[in-house]
Amino acid sequence: MVDVDSHTLRVLEFDKVLEMASVHALTTAGRKVVLQLGPLGSADASLQRMRLISACRRLKNEGFDFGIEYFDELDTLFRRLRPEEAVLEPLELRGVLPLLRSAINLRRLLKEAPATELNQILERLHTHPELMREIERSIEPDGRIADEASAELFDIRQRIRALDRRIKSVLERILNDKSLRPHIQDFYITERNGRRVIPVKSDSKGHIRGVIHDISNTGETVFVEPNETLQMGNELESLKAEERVEEFRVLKRLSALLRDVLSELQEDYERVVMVDMLQSLASFAEQMQMIPPEINRSGYIKIVKGRHPLLWKSLKEGGRLQELVPLDFELRKPYRGMVITGSNTGGKTVALKTVGVLQLMTLTGMHLPAAEGTTFPFVERVIADIGDEQSIEQSLSTFSAHVMRLKEVLERSDSSTLVIIDELGTGTDPDEGGALGCALLNRLVQRGALVVVSTHLGLLKAYAYKHPQLINGAMQIETKRVNGRTLFWPTYRLQIGEPGQSYALHIAERFGMPEDLIEEAKEMIRDKASLLEEVLQELRQTQQRIDKKLRAVEKTEKELKQLKEKLNQEIERIKHLKSKILQETHRKAEEILRSTRREAEELLRRIRAQQRQEAKVSLKELERRLRYHADKGGSLKERSPKKVSRPKIGQSVLIGGFGIVGVVTEVIPSTGRCRVDAGGKEIEVSIDNLFEPEASKTEDVVSIAPDTLLREPPSSELNVIGMRVEDALREVERYLNDAALGGLEEVRIIHGVGSGRLKGAIREYLDKHPLVQEFSVASAEQGGEGVTIVKIK
Repeated sequence: MVDVDSHTLRVLEFDKVLEMASVHALTTAGRKVVLQLGPLGSADASLQRMRLISACRRLKNEGFDFGIEYFDELDTLFRRLRPEEAVLEPLELRGVLPLLRSAINLRRLLKEAPATELNQILERLHTHPELMREIERSIEPDGRIADEASAELFDIRQRIRALDRRIKSVLERILNDKSLRPHIQDFYITERNGRRVIPVKSDSKGHIRGVIHDISNTGETVFVEPNETLQMGNELESLKAEERVEEFRVLKRLSALLRDVLSELQEDYERVVMVDMLQSLASFAEQMQMIPPEINRSGYIKIVKGRHPLLWKSLKEGGRLQELVPLDFELRKPYRGMVITGSNTGGKTVALKTVGVLQLMTLTGMHLPAAEGTTFPFVERVIADIGDEQSIEQSLSTFSAHVMRLKEVLERSDSSTLVIIDELGTGTDPDEGGALGCALLNRLVQRGALVVVSTHLGLLKAYAYKHPQLINGAMQIETKRVNGRTLFWPTYRLQIGEPGQSYALHIAERFGMPEDLIEEAKEMIRDKASLLEEVLQELRQTQQRIDKKLRAVEKTEKELKQLKEKLNQEIERIKHLKSKILQETHRKAEEILRSTRREAEELLRRIRAQQRQEAKVSLKELERRLRYHADKGGSLKERSPKKVSRPKIGQSVLIGGFGIVGVVTEVIPSTGRCRVDAGGKEIEVSIDNLFEPEASKTEDVVSIAPDTLLREPPSSELNVIGMRVEDALREVERYLNDAALGGLEEVRIIHGVGSGRLKGAIREYLDKHPLVQEFSVASAEQGGEGVTIVKIK
């Protein structure tokens, strides 16, 4: 298990590197996975991810499209779908489509693209094309349930449209009646409370007999549903209720189909997101022309033309990419540590961060912005201390915080650790800080850790030169003659094998420090012969001998590279042969698949033929029952009960629309409504909906009411999401009356969360309603704050 603490990840800015990679993700879930990436648990796991990224790059470069469509995270939707009776909303069902299409598109790569390491993921995709087509056929892109979702829904909607046309025709005839024109406010048909109405002048409402459904804000217009269309309006509402029931059945059926394959859906989701993560890293690698590094087990670090991604991004955005100087770095046996020195602004910290971030990318299995020949060891820990870590909260100075971090570094380091420290030994007296740094370096290399540090202290430079397991490195400086003066400029190139100089006085002069002050400082150090200068002279001589040997090594490496190219050509030949064998195997498999598919389609055709025959029988039976109910409904139409204009408490009344006789218990003149006790249930209705029952036929009316109204049992839930508060409260009132008369004991009102205004208005209304025993917020599985559970008295 690789251990990299949050401090190290932060100072090396690894999260910003992942952010650069995540912008290439195609899905929200894929982006989240990229941002959460970190070191893997083994070298094999890192190498495997690198191979998968390489496979993605090859496919992209060969013009293959992964076909992954955008989708949000689906974990919450899967949890909602898991309960047995859970029913998803239309747009939630369509939210699964991009996943289904993405899985199918990825599976297609198995046939179209050459075999790659990705096949082991793609082969395990289940895919559900039939389920995808069923959802696409049943749910429109805007979330509306399509007519073709079921035969029953298609038939109901056809009847709704036909009946609606009849109602409009009757209303248009009334509007065109010359005798009624003086009483009509505007010549158009509108809708109130789901009923077709016409606008009538308020002082002429008695001339057009019907039900008033609304009054304009000015009070000059009433919206009347004429008596001629009342029965058709009732029938239309009944059909719309049937439509809602059938739509719910469609949603329930589709939800059940998803639930049946839920485990496979979740597996496909994980695999599609994994491929999205891999292709995102591949696109990032292509963007910076990265390479898969080698991983060694000998504690060897070699970086060839390495670039820090964040520096690359910064310079590219500023149009200065040509200024980027790649890092060449090497730390190999017998050395376990490197001390990097050089001037301020010379690139020491950038070099340290580049080593650190490329090591983290290697452990994470990413490709690196470097050249071929780059290799890293698979270490179990990376510990970095970079930057000013002064702690205000703990009242610690910069040096105190630095020492605490060094103590932690020492305690956690072993032979599988990479330690990176910026400005080792600074922040205190140079002699004491240098001595502490030397002792720490010695202890770390004794424990076998790999160590890369930067410093300005001469003692650390000399110590690194004398220590058999430490080596110096210097950020090179070049000289320039400007106006007769010699100035020093950083090259940002690392020279391994010799220490660098700080050039503090030269840099101070370059930035405008007074010349006399600079000369005074130079005079103070001229008389001191430093041990470091002697070391530098000896080191330069040694470097010349090493350079000669390096040239011989480079010649050998060139010969090895030629041999490697020949081996690669032979490997490509073998791969080509393997590809031909696999293609032939795939061709034979496709022949078997086509034969099997033809047999399955024939079997499905037979099954569907049998189901159509059964559906015809059921449809004939349904039509017979509807004709029977329609005939009974016609007998009621002949009755014309007298309207009750001024109801009194204790008076028996017939409730219009329900066909039920009850007793008035309260009259509310201010709202034009009253409460009626109907069979032990007290409901609130409009006074305009009350009629005088015929005493001799009271029992008869009650007994035939259910058949006459053709009422379906009320649904156990009401959805008012998106309605205005006034419209929603009217729907809630009507629904509570239906629920009480239908014998329901508990119902659900779905209002959503939104701004909270609709939810608050409904709960305030329920608190005072006579039919409501109590109400409560639904559980999280049932909808939480967006749903209210109501118990009926």
